[in-house]
Amino acid sequence: MASFGYTPKFHHSHWADFRDLVEADGSNGFNIRFDTIESDLKAVGTVVGQISTAFDQLNPPVPVAPATVQLTVAPTLLPVAGGTGWSLQASGQAVAPANVSPLGVVPLVLPDKVRLTSMRVLGKGTPPTGVNTSVIVNQVPLSGATPSALLAFAIPKDAAFGAAVPFPNIAASVVDLANFRYTISVGSGPGTGDPVTLNAFQISYTAP
Repeated sequence: MASFGYTPKFHHSHWADFRDLVEADGSNGFNIRFDTIESDLKAVGTVVGQISTAFDQLNPPVPVAPATVQLTVAPTLLPVAGGTGWSLQASGQAVAPANVSPLGVVPLVLPDKVRLTSMRVLGKGTPPTGVNTSVIVNQVPLSGATPSALLAFAIPKDAAFGAAVPFPNIAASVVDLANFRYTISVGSGPGTGDPVTLNAFQISYTAP
């Protein structure tokens, strides 16, 4: 256990009326008295700091994990040039149309500097045999350079509807709105008796 000590240097010597003269310098002057008091106060502050450090070592602060926030995005997928779009419903759901494979993209509006942690696709349905529903979260450079995929997976090949798919723990998973924008693109097979229906995308992220 650490030990702490403090010995004051200032001891007041009383002045006597009609005998002592008030003076600035000298062994009993104001200057040396106030200098000694100031030195004592600094010594007290040092000891208090040592005590605080000792308490921190006995009871180290518990780190607070950053809060996780969940963002829900409606699957209002815009058709991609040269492809067939999803069939958007009045509810905001996206349904795979019959006889054609849909492909669409939706802007992803995110706060700056947050770290993307996982994504879930909420929906139902089954594409034709041998076909998966592909999901890509794109990082698109504002400079016009080639976009890159931050996250890519397929349902049901890599995940199921509603399953959380983690983002890679890399620097690019921290949102950088000064240099990039973000989108979600989804493609699937033609709608059958149980067409793929997308209800929502959910993105989880932590504050910086």
